[in-house]
Amino acid sequence: MKKAITQKQQDLGEAPVMKLLLRLSLPSMGMMFLNTLVFLADSIYVSWLGEDQIAAMSLSLPVAIAFFALMEGVVGGTTALVGQNLGMGNQRMARLIAVAGLTLAYALCVPMLPLFSSRSSAMIFEWFGAMGNTALLRHAYLYNFWWPVTAPLIAYTFVSNSVFRCQGDAVTPLISMTIANVVNVILDPIFIFSLGMGVEGAAIATLIGRVAASAYLYFRMRGSGGIFIPVIPNPRRIFLKYWKSIASIGFPVTLSTGSVALGFGWLNKILAGFGNYAVVALMMSLRIEDFSFTIIAGVATSLTPFLAFNYGRRDLRRMTDGMKAAAAIAGVASLSVGSILFVFPRLFIDLFRPTPEAAEAAVLSIRYAITSYPFVIAQLMMNSLFVATGYSAFGTIAQLVRSLVVRVPAAYLLASLWGIGVVWAYQPASWFFAAIVSAIFLAHLIRKIKNDFLLEKIKSS
Repeated sequence: MKKAITQKQQDLGEAPVMKLLLRLSLPSMGMMFLNTLVFLADSIYVSWLGEDQIAAMSLSLPVAIAFFALMEGVVGGTTALVGQNLGMGNQRMARLIAVAGLTLAYALCVPMLPLFSSRSSAMIFEWFGAMGNTALLRHAYLYNFWWPVTAPLIAYTFVSNSVFRCQGDAVTPLISMTIANVVNVILDPIFIFSLGMGVEGAAIATLIGRVAASAYLYFRMRGSGGIFIPVIPNPRRIFLKYWKSIASIGFPVTLSTGSVALGFGWLNKILAGFGNYAVVALMMSLRIEDFSFTIIAGVATSLTPFLAFNYGRRDLRRMTDGMKAAAAIAGVASLSVGSILFVFPRLFIDLFRPTPEAAEAAVLSIRYAITSYPFVIAQLMMNSLFVATGYSAFGTIAQLVRSLVVRVPAAYLLASLWGIGVVWAYQPASWFFAAIVSAIFLAHLIRKIKNDFLLEKIKSS
């Protein structure tokens, strides 16, 4: 089948760029914003249990980032290949790649199994900065015990949402995550407080929310008239071929996001030297900063399938117009929200009922982070192009520069020289250098794409 079968797919290559990206980005921004709101609610509820509990949640952050790194790698490769094939009009190949991507995502859930064991859990969180605190280790184990069960559901929602976005549908992913998050928010206080399950209750509420979202996506996909992927695909040898293609694009994405997890592990260790309050401050500030940061990520998420589709159509002008429009949308939205957070950070921080030391440190962390938003926008928009065209390694190198080469040494140096008040400047410093590296790769990639398109045109004529 060589023809796109839905109007939304055709719009990716024909509709006015700014109008189309607004239509795609607004639901994605809404989805990311809602996710952040729920994560914030989780963190607030857990913070009410005590400082040890919220510190345990902070220690768990690298585990979550590492798993999402695996999923983002699969989704990155799947999105690029599905989008390119849809751009070329090959619906059948797009579906086959999507199903292969789901099976790969399931396979990558296996590394979460050690979290079932209290012993292996303790080893993991000791490395992330528990420093022999038995209370922290116990809470971290309870919070992460349900990860191996939740992981396949997250895998299904990630891949399914990617398939919908590749077909120009950003509303269905928004609805699916709305279902997951509403269920989570409703069940959180019931499980955490009413049933007395503490941090474990937050994890179970998340699990049930993902079950509901997966059910919605399955039935929605069956009646959509577009690509359908089953919950449990039949194993096929040919999937191994597509795993390789997906991994060639997705592994650099995973490595990129995984470096963030590694960086946070080291960052937790640096902050733990000041006391639990510094680790708690990081957790609070990250949850609050995410309100504007995930808006940028939402735009980038919508931009990637748009770029992949038009890369398949060999339309460089439309691709560059899309990047400019996406950067403008992300800039207006994120800086508007960021300005509120910069001026009134305590409105959000005080919801956690923090100690005065933790609150003061969180204010500084938020304000330093917001100054880096122009560099964040630049890097994420460029990274969308890298992933969509199959050159995700460029984004990985830039991310490694940010997460490990600059951020960790900068945090260590700033903490050693000026203490807790200035350590948070690692954020703008790391994003600045990453954006510079990305810009160098962007210039190279644009030249290469122009030459490739020109050669194809000459050969076809």
